[in-house]
Amino acid sequence: MEHLLVYIALLMLLYCLFSGRIGSWGITMPMVFLAIGVAFSFGGPVLTLASVGVFHNLAEITLALLLFADATVLRRQTLENIRQRTFRMLAFGLPCAIFLGAIINLLLLPSWPLWEACLLAALLAPTDAALGQSIQSNEYIPQALRDVINAESGLNDGLALPFVIFFAGLAIGGGEGDHSGTKLLPLIASQIGLGAFVGLAGGFAAGKLRNFVLRRNMMDQGLGKAVSLVLVGFIFFAADHVGGNSFIAVFIGGIAFANAVDGPVHHARHFLEGDGQFLAILSFFFIGMLFVPEAFNYLTMNDLLIVGISLFAVRPVAIWLSLIGTETTINERLFYGWFGPRGLATVLFAVFVVMDFEGVKNIDGIFTIVITAVLISAYAHGITAKYAPEIFKLKSRTKQDE
Repeated sequence: MEHLLVYIALLMLLYCLFSGRIGSWGITMPMVFLAIGVAFSFGGPVLTLASVGVFHNLAEITLALLLFADATVLRRQTLENIRQRTFRMLAFGLPCAIFLGAIINLLLLPSWPLWEACLLAALLAPTDAALGQSIQSNEYIPQALRDVINAESGLNDGLALPFVIFFAGLAIGGGEGDHSGTKLLPLIASQIGLGAFVGLAGGFAAGKLRNFVLRRNMMDQGLGKAVSLVLVGFIFFAADHVGGNSFIAVFIGGIAFANAVDGPVHHARHFLEGDGQFLAILSFFFIGMLFVPEAFNYLTMNDLLIVGISLFAVRPVAIWLSLIGTETTINERLFYGWFGPRGLATVLFAVFVVMDFEGVKNIDGIFTIVITAVLISAYAHGITAKYAPEIFKLKSRTKQDE
């Protein structure tokens, strides 16, 4: 095991040193480490409940750090510019994607129970903050479009989780009992409402308190960057403690913190993003090493068809419909619809279902489709991210009137 860790660390070091040149070829970090993980899977560790648990904890930490870091760029003026599009994509696009996905799943998987088809659709709906990094760093894409993608990917995984919990509960309960349909709205309301409240209150209070202690030179500057890291942990666990959605809380907390502090928060973002990227490398490596080989054992052509329709049709159609009536061009709608990569959130929620909802009949099929979707998405969205301005003919606009 020790020699394995040495090789992994060496590959991570080499990638970080040459990441700029590798990125210039249109090759992204998830593409690299998914492939490396698959290569290491030959004769490497096998999938066990313990390894699944380790990945679950790693993915939660990674996602929380990346969400908070991404949220800190959304200052007040940025939020004003993107509010309509982001709201439409979350409030209408996400439920529409789940609805359309469930219909496709029922048509292609007629033997599956209704709620398992809906569960699969909910798992494939959230998009990924880590895979979206290649879009965020592409300066040839107009900033307003990048901000919309950033805000949507930051919030939609938290919004998708109540649907995942609800459908998983129905799948094991047959649509009756504690997970009946009347529970969906209270579940969504508590997850979103409490999560947003904790994030808003925690981020705003921490930002104002930071201003207070800095003005009075009461904080050790060496620990300044650690404040944001500890704040992420506090908000994440506080939201979970009160029954709110931790990922929504962390993202809202990042927005509140960034808008409460005096001056820029680049130092906090860079610190968290560095830690988050390191953990993201490990997460995608483990996905490639533990989950991809297992998924290939069960993969069918029908599974590939479902993945293809989900990536190439379900989300693009859902986002297109959600943006009707907004001042978006055809190319912008196509851009928003295509760049919804599936990644850590999708795998994390699938692992959560495996660990906490025993009795889902087709869990092997669900997990296979989820992992295959993430694998294909990493390469399809990673390759096209570099060429997005040319593919979608994106041009900077003098005014992003929402």
